[in-house]
Amino acid sequence: MKIRQYLANYWGKIKNNLFYQNIAVVAGGNAAAKVIGILAAPIITRIYTPEDYGIFSVLLSVTGIAGSIATLRYAVTIPLPKDEKLADNLLRLSFLITLSLSLLWVVGIITLGDYLAVRFSAEKITPFLWILPVVFLGQGLYQALSNWAVREKKFRLITRTKITQGISSATVKIGLGVVGVKPLGLLVGNIVQEFAGIGSFLLKLLRNKPDFFKYFSWAEIKYAARRYKDFPLIQSWSQLLLNTSVNLPVIIIGAYYGAAVVGIFGLAHNMINIPMNLLGKSVSQVYFGEISKFGKNNPEKIYRLSISVIKKMFWIASVPMALLIAFGPWIFKVFFGTEWLEAGVYARYLALIILTRFISSPIMHCLNVLEKQGIQLFLNLLRIVLVVLIFVFAHKMSWDPKRTIIAYSILISLFYIVVIRTILYILKANW
Repeated sequence: MKIRQYLANYWGKIKNNLFYQNIAVVAGGNAAAKVIGILAAPIITRIYTPEDYGIFSVLLSVTGIAGSIATLRYAVTIPLPKDEKLADNLLRLSFLITLSLSLLWVVGIITLGDYLAVRFSAEKITPFLWILPVVFLGQGLYQALSNWAVREKKFRLITRTKITQGISSATVKIGLGVVGVKPLGLLVGNIVQEFAGIGSFLLKLLRNKPDFFKYFSWAEIKYAARRYKDFPLIQSWSQLLLNTSVNLPVIIIGAYYGAAVVGIFGLAHNMINIPMNLLGKSVSQVYFGEISKFGKNNPEKIYRLSISVIKKMFWIASVPMALLIAFGPWIFKVFFGTEWLEAGVYARYLALIILTRFISSPIMHCLNVLEKQGIQLFLNLLRIVLVVLIFVFAHKMSWDPKRTIIAYSILISLFYIVVIRTILYILKANW
């Protein structure tokens, strides 16, 4: 009865409140895009080999790290200013930064690409390094334009682009794979995903502002850059560390164990992360909105809500994680094909780390409300150090991939538990 009443209240809020409607529209688009990816995965895994997926996973991780600073975080400032001209110049500044950094990517690949690929035992990605600056360019343009769309409250347009990205990417990956373009089909699908939707944003921008690209003032762009200089100087580093800690294991596993192993790891990690991330982000948004109302002067309220959220998220995630531990190999074999049974074994090992990350992700917002960004930066840096130490130690000890992934899951899970206890301690200490 309580669940039915809660759903009725939630639906009433959506019907009567434009803010909740916008959240539902954007969240629905993200969910639809994820569902498209999940539905396409069993077809894609029957077309491409683990080695193909490994090359794709390594390059995807590199762009995942680099993409966090594609606009040096200026894109997130576009919705902030009340002055329309300042917002336009932030958009122009984001474009300039993305184009400039993309050109630097090209120069870096031409001069150092082959050397770095050999240095990190990733020679098989060498023919595909040209993908990196192209994807990076798409990431930066999409970030800038989607934040402009947020400013203009074009939430349905954002949703359409998300769905377009999911459909376009899946179609290209499957289509090119069927005709034998492997592993390039996966990589081209990623390019299409990044660029899909940019055209819709640009058309809307030019309809609203026909002279946008005709007007240009270096003085005004420099002012915009100075006005929000803290974003590239501070926030970009925190975001870079966060994305690095998430994507670094794929790159290191690829360097130490080869493309086939990292392909299996990549599929396991991505598939179990998709539903957990989707639910985790939704909870995080609601939780952050609630504790923001409390403010940093009400740590006791935040503490009690945090304890409640931790307990609920544990019970929500524990059942699917227990099923994954018990039946992971069988599930992956049935859904993705016999060749991917080992991915189910890896997913079983990763269940603990996914569980603890899922529980801790909303609680991290406490540090923003308490204005403890320094601690947040330290925790992100510590996580990277731990990841590197784990894999370097495992390599020195000549551990096989399974033992390494078990050690990685246990130690990083302990890290997330320490993070939760640390945040709760800080909340108590500030009563």
